[in-house]
Amino acid sequence: MNVAIRRAQPSDIDVCARITYEAFKDISDRHLFPTDFPTLEFATEIIELLIESPLFFDIVAESSGAVVGCGFMDKRNPIRGIGPVSVDRAFQGRGTGREIMKALLEGGRDAVGIRLVHESFNMASLSLYASLGFEVKEPFVLMEGKFRSQPQHGFEVRPMTSEDVAECAALCEKLCGCDRTSEIEYALNDFSPFVACKQGRIVAYTCAVSALGHSVAETEADMQALLLGAAAYSSDRLLAFHLPLRYANLFRWCLQEGLRALKPMAVMAVGEYRSPEGCWLPSFVY
Repeated sequence: MNVAIRRAQPSDIDVCARITYEAFKDISDRHLFPTDFPTLEFATEIIELLIESPLFFDIVAESSGAVVGCGFMDKRNPIRGIGPVSVDRAFQGRGTGREIMKALLEGGRDAVGIRLVHESFNMASLSLYASLGFEVKEPFVLMEGKFRSQPQHGFEVRPMTSEDVAECAALCEKLCGCDRTSEIEYALNDFSPFVACKQGRIVAYTCAVSALGHSVAETEADMQALLLGAAAYSSDRLLAFHLPLRYANLFRWCLQEGLRALKPMAVMAVGEYRSPEGCWLPSFVY
């Protein structure tokens, strides 16, 4: 079908939120997995944040003057991150998703690399992304629960401050090979970032212990300390985060602590990609 692609506007927030909520709920319900957008209100909150921020590239697809799909690209870092991408259920399977993805890739043509997070049970989107050049780089699972253990001795876990940004950015550059300085700075204003220090040095940080933010640590032990310390700041101690399956010991530890794996996911990428060292937890885009 023929669709027109244009930049999203604030007046598109409600329709984009509805499309995103319904599309994600539909595919998740069919495969019996939890959706990333559990309520229309939450979807509206996220879509509003994306459309109203100049740090994101937002587009909609129109058919006969009606919005039938939308897509978003995170422009905060040299490596771009795509997501979410949604198509109205009545227009799925007609090539609308492909047109949205092509427009997003064109919008990120100056980037050294582009990445996205894919729900591994969604075969249609997997095939679409692969046909456009994306490759699976990192399988992971969404974890959720409350840790049984208390914060570890020998670490200081505290809220991140603006004075920590440079050290956190250097840690990310060293272990992950990419610059996420802007994303770390953004977290200071919009999320609840934390750092874990050992002997006066930052050994781990998180932009948000949720699907919205990434986390980086020198070792799996440092990541454990960061997670336990961040949980202590939460009133109900309930956390959710993405855990790469290559960290088998950390995965088993999380299960022993009482957390559960909710669904399989993966980071996909085109362009520059270096497999992270140390320990890292992906955000909603990479």
